Amino acid sequence: MSPRTWAVTPSNGRPMLDDLIDSLKEQVYDVIVVANNWQRPDPADWLESSGLPVVVADGGADRNISRWWNIGFDLAAQHAGWLGDSEWDVLVVNDDVVCPPGLVETLGARMRERGAAMAYPDQAGGQQEILHTGAAPVPLSQRITGYAFMLRGESGLRADEDFMWWAGDDDLGLRAQAAGGALLVPGIPVEHRAPDVQTNASPVLSAQTARDMDTFVAKWGVRPW
Repeated sequence: MSPRTWAVTPSNGRPMLDDLIDSLKEQVYDVIVVANNWQRPDPADWLESSGLPVVVADGGADRNISRWWNIGFDLAAQHAGWLGDSEWDVLVVNDDVVCPPGLVETLGARMRERGAAMAYPDQAGGQQEILHTGAAPVPLSQRITGYAFMLRGESGLRADEDFMWWAGDDDLGLRAQAAGGALLVPGIPVEHRAPDVQTNASPVLSAQTARDMDTFVAKWGVRPW
């Protein structure tokens, strides 16, 4: 029997979130929405009609996506503990993603079959499953898809909150590679509908992106791509 999967998605409530949640039906046990700068009426009232069990966590007003992910990771671990689960999976997805059928099952099964700490879908059309090990950067076509990836919940991996908006996914991917491996899985591409839209629209976020890249280079000695 496969472990339960929790989905974690930070969101301000933009309309695309509806489509994400719809695409997760029949795939995950629960969805944890980390609400931040929320744009709709009370998220708990709205999400009750989504058709999935949904937990809403307050992500606060400051923009730190790594902290938002960690709120979701900690809640998933807490809920797994309540259920007595020693193994569980966490799917991290942006709210502008649409997940194909079978994404969760495939990522989870392949990740655990290969003993990896992380799995993510190939978005470059590759045909080969690749397990990256050791904390070394990978080719751009094989790097982590920060908008859709899965972690082995009991690994205890958490995002580095020094990365407030950018490169935190690459940092987490490198640490997953060192903690058992990060697995690139072909054949299940996700639809990423609005890449970099929020970043490009905000001078504040664009400036934070540059600082996060500097933080990555200071930590790892190289750019992530």
